[in-house]
Formats: sequence, structure tokens, C-alpha cells
Amino acid sequence: MLTFTKTVGTFLLPPGIVIVLGFLALLLLPRSRLAAGVLIGSATLALYVLSLPVTGIALQQGLGSAFPALPTPDAALRARADAIVVLGGGRDVAAPEYGGDTVGAATLERLRYAARLHRATGLPVLVTGGAPFGELVAEAELMQRVLTEDFRVPVRWVERRARTTFENAVYARAMLDAAGIRRVYLVTHAWHMPRAAWAFERAGGLEIRAAPVGSGRDEASGTVLDWLPSARGLALSSRALRERLALVWYRWRDRFEETTPTARLDAPAGATSR
Repeated sequence: MLTFTKTVGTFLLPPGIVIVLGFLALLLLPRSRLAAGVLIGSATLALYVLSLPVTGIALQQGLGSAFPALPTPDAALRARADAIVVLGGGRDVAAPEYGGDTVGAATLERLRYAARLHRATGLPVLVTGGAPFGELVAEAELMQRVLTEDFRVPVRWVERRARTTFENAVYARAMLDAAGIRRVYLVTHAWHMPRAAWAFERAGGLEIRAAPVGSGRDEASGTVLDWLPSARGLALSSRALRERLALVWYRWRDRFEETTPTARLDAPAGATSR
């Protein structure tokens, strides 16, 4: 189910949606040149607009605006939470310089900030991330390795089962409940924070203090380059649309499912997926 939903999502987002429009145009070409031309023109225009940095930046506005960055970490922040939760953000597979899988760039950014936050507050750290596609090592174990070996930060909890942001929330909550933890700093990227915060609030049992990474990083340069198509612009648009689509999907599933979050995760394999 997870592979299916990710595959569908791929073709609903750029550049997948542009490929779908182009393919439909080819199917229509023998029957209606006009309809095929309209689709080809629409696909070309969509690719151009979504590849503009100004478009990607506009689409990302509002995702992280409700979660401003924390002040420069200091000891005063300790009183606001009891632990630090870090969400995985992907891995680099079979990196030869590391002798195997290691954390990806997004995950590394989150770990670096979590290490800084830990040093300022002394709060214990939980890392969460599983092996959604059958990898031999859970992402949380890779995260633990980087924190302990590269940043010299101890990791108290390692959550290895989560395949999605929603599962991050449910499984992390269960581990923290057992330890009597009620307030946490949630570390993820600003653009991912709306979905992550929603998932943790829906899972219940924890008070969330957003600790976003990358707030305000993707801003317009104020030059003509903002209006020229680029791979960066397309990546920003795709990421923003993916987060918005995923949040809509989460809320839709939550509205039509009457079971509790934990019950859904305990259902037979393939019965539910977030």
C-alpha cells in the first residue's frame, strides 16, 4: 500500500503530472489534433511555471510560517520541553565513502540542529525512522550512528518501525509515554512541520514545541533569475505541492476512519498506510 500511494503521488506532482499530460496528448493525437495540442500546450506551460523559483517560493509560503524558528538555543529552552524528537528525512543508499547506507542531506540538517539543541538544553534525544522499502538498516539507526559518532550526542530512544510521518508520531508517542515524557521539541524542516505537527497532535499525549530547520531559507533573490526556469524552482514547487497534498490525504483518511491511530497501525499488513 505504501508503494502504491507513493507511486500515485509521484504522477500527481511535477514532473510526473507533466509526463501524464504529455502521454494523454499522444493518445488523443489520432482523434483530435486540437485536444492533443491543448494538452501539450498545458503541459509545457505547467512545466515552465512550476520550474520558476518564484512559483516554488510562493507555494512554500504558508507551510512553515505558523512555526517560526526557535531563538538561538540556550539553557532557558530546557524549561519548555522534556525531550527532543528528530524525524528522519531520507537516506543515501550504499554511499561508498561510508561503507553503506547513511543519512541523506535533509536528515543530516535535522540531526545537526538537534545536536545543537541538545548541547544547549541537555534534553534526551529520540530519533525515529524505519525501513519502509525493506532496507537492511532502519533510518533511525543511521541517525543514531551520526549523532553518537559524528556529533558526540547520546541517543536515548531509537524508534525503528515508522514508515511515514504519521507512524513517526504514533510510535514515538508510545516510547515517550512509557518514559513519562509529555513535552517535546519536534525537529524537522519548516516545510514539513505542518504535516508533522498535525500527525503528532492527532496521535495525542504530547505537547509539541516546533523546532524547525530551514525557516526562511528559500526566499526570492529579487533578480531576474527568480523568473527563469530552473531545476531548483521545480524542486521547490514539487516539494511544496507534495506536502500540501500529503496533509490533505492525512486529513481525509482521518475523517473517514473511525479507529484510533494506534488501532490503525495494529491492523493487518497492507490494511492501512499513511
